[in-house]
Amino acid sequence: MNTPFRYSLITGLCLGALVAPAWAAQPAVTALLNTQSIALGESALLFVTVNGSSADQPLVPQVDGLDIEPIGQQTSTQMINGSVISNESQIFRVIPNRAGDFTIPSIGGSTQPVTLHVDKGTGGQVQRTLPPGRSRLPAPRFSSPADSEPVDPKNQPAFLRVTLPKQELTVGELVPVKVKAYFRAGVSASLNGLPILSSDAFTLNKLDDKPEQTRESINGLSYTVVTWTSALSAVKAGDYPLNLDLPVMVRVREQGKRGGGHDPFKDAFGEDSPFGDAFFDDFFGHATEKPLTLHTDGAVVKIKSLPTNGRPPDFAGAVGQFEVKSEASTTNSTTGDPLTLKLSITGRGNFDRVSTNGLTRSSEWKTYKPNGRFEPADISGTAGTKTFEQSIAPTNAGQQEIPALRFSYFDPDTQSYVTKATLPIAIDVARGSVTQAPATNNPAPAVDSPKTSADGLAADKLVTGHSVRNLRPLALAWWFITFNALMVYVLIVGAIVRFQRRRRLNDPERLQRDAAEKSIKLSLAMMEAALKTQDAPRFFIAARHALQERLAARWQVPVSQVTISEIRSRLNGNGEQIRSVFQTADEIAYSGRRFTAPDLQQWRNVVKSQLQGLARS
Repeated sequence: MNTPFRYSLITGLCLGALVAPAWAAQPAVTALLNTQSIALGESALLFVTVNGSSADQPLVPQVDGLDIEPIGQQTSTQMINGSVISNESQIFRVIPNRAGDFTIPSIGGSTQPVTLHVDKGTGGQVQRTLPPGRSRLPAPRFSSPADSEPVDPKNQPAFLRVTLPKQELTVGELVPVKVKAYFRAGVSASLNGLPILSSDAFTLNKLDDKPEQTRESINGLSYTVVTWTSALSAVKAGDYPLNLDLPVMVRVREQGKRGGGHDPFKDAFGEDSPFGDAFFDDFFGHATEKPLTLHTDGAVVKIKSLPTNGRPPDFAGAVGQFEVKSEASTTNSTTGDPLTLKLSITGRGNFDRVSTNGLTRSSEWKTYKPNGRFEPADISGTAGTKTFEQSIAPTNAGQQEIPALRFSYFDPDTQSYVTKATLPIAIDVARGSVTQAPATNNPAPAVDSPKTSADGLAADKLVTGHSVRNLRPLALAWWFITFNALMVYVLIVGAIVRFQRRRRLNDPERLQRDAAEKSIKLSLAMMEAALKTQDAPRFFIAARHALQERLAARWQVPVSQVTISEIRSRLNGNGEQIRSVFQTADEIAYSGRRFTAPDLQQWRNVVKSQLQGLARS
C-alpha cells in the first residue's frame, strides 16, 4: 500500500468517525400497529416514533374508512457513545367504519406502510359511520396506589368525606354539612344514587341531583370532587357515628394479559423501549365497570337532649339563634276593617320548627290564623328569615295597641332557653259608619174594606180561577217523562265520562310517562342552550339524562338503574351509539377535550334519532 493511498484511507476513516454520530442523530420515523386484525366495533393503536430531535411532528395521512385520532404521547432519552438521542412517540387510536383491508401509507416519507384487516365480527355487528369530527377520548387511567401515600384508608381510587362545623349537637339543631366524593384523576365514574345516611340518629335535607364539581390536589395527587351542600339535623340524644354511603359505578382499565411475557415493543426497540410495562398495560388493558359503594369513616357525634328545666310554655322546638320584630301594614284603621300584622324571625337554626300563633283573639281584636313563608340566606337553608302574616281587625274605636308578641327558642351555644318579644304597636282606630234603610213618606195604599150585610157579615163573593182540561197528574205527562229521562241519561253519561277521565289522569303508568316526557323536553332544552355556548360537559350530561329517562320509562325501572352495563345487557349489543353518549358524558370531565359547534350538532342529531327510535319501539 503506497503512502498517498494509506493517507487517504486514514483520512476517510477519520471523516467517517466524525460523521457517524451526526448521521445517527438524524431523525428517523417508525410506525407500528399493536395488532394486524380486529373486528368491526373494536379499535387498534398506532404508535409513530421519531428517533432523534425533530422540530416537526409527522402527519398521519387520512385513510378512507378509518378514523385516526391522537390520544397521547411519550418521550424518552438515551445516551449512546456520549450522544443524547431523544425519542418521541405519538399514539393514535384507529377506529374502522366498515369491514375490509386497509393500508396506512408511509408517514413522513420514511415509514413502511402498515396494514389492518377488519372483519364483521362474530356478533354480527352492523357497520356504523361516526359523525364528522367525532373523537373518542383515551381510556381512563388512574395512578397505582403505590405511587404515593394513600389518602383514603381503604386505599381506593375514590372515597367519600363529610364535614360538620362541630362535633357536639343538640336534639333538633340544624347545621350546614358538606358531602364530598373524591375521584382520582383519570378515574371515570358515574353516580348510581345520592348519599344516604346509615344512622337513624340524624336526618339530612334533600340533596341536589346536580352537585357541584371541582378539582382539588391532595398530597400531590389531583382529584375530581363532587360536592353536595345540605343541612343535617340531630334526632335523638346519644353518641353516634356520622356515616354515609354513596353507590357509584367506576370504569377502570385493567392490565392486559400478554401470554408468555412477550413484549413486541421490546422486540422492536430493545430494552431501551420508550414503552415500559406500565405504559403497555395502560393501553392494552381493557376497561371494565365495577360497582362500588363509598363509605365515610365519620367521627362520633355527641348529641345532647333538650333540657326540661326552664322550658318556656310557648317553646315549639326552635333551636338556634334568632331575632324577632313585628310591624303593621298601617297605623290608622277603622273598626271592622282588617289590617296585616307581620312578624319576622331572622337568624340561623331549624326554621322548620319556627312557628307562632300570632295575636290571640280578644275583646279589642278579631284575629285570623297566620301563615308563614321562609326565605333562605344560604345554600344549606340553615340561615334566613321566616315571615308570618296575620289578618287582624279592631273592634273598638279610639287609641288601640297591638300588644308585644313573644317567641322562645333554645340556644345550643349557651345551652339555655331564650325568650324575645316585639315592641307594642299603637293603632288609631276610627268608628265605622252604619248604613240605615231610607225612610219613606208615601203611605201604604188603602185596602178596600169589604162590604158587610145588615148582620155584620161579609157578603159572599165568587172568585173564579183558571180551568184545566183534565185531572191527569203532571208526572204522567209524556213531555215531563221524556225531559226527566233525558236529564237522567245526561247525568249517567257525564258520571261515566268523569270516572274514566279521573281514572286516566290518575293512572300511575301515564303519570310516569308524562313526567318522563317533561324531563326529556327539559334535557333537550338544556342541550340546545349548551350547544349555543359550546358547553360540552353540560351538553353531554343533558343528553345522557334524556336517554336515561326514555330507557327508564321503557324498562319500568328507576333512572339511576339505567347504566352502561344495563344498556348492554337489555339491548343485546345494539345500543352502541347510546353507550357512546354515556361514555362521553362520563369521560369528558377528565379529558379536557373541546368540541366544536358542528361536533355538538352531530351529537344532537344522534341523541334525537335514538330518542325517536326508542319511542317507536
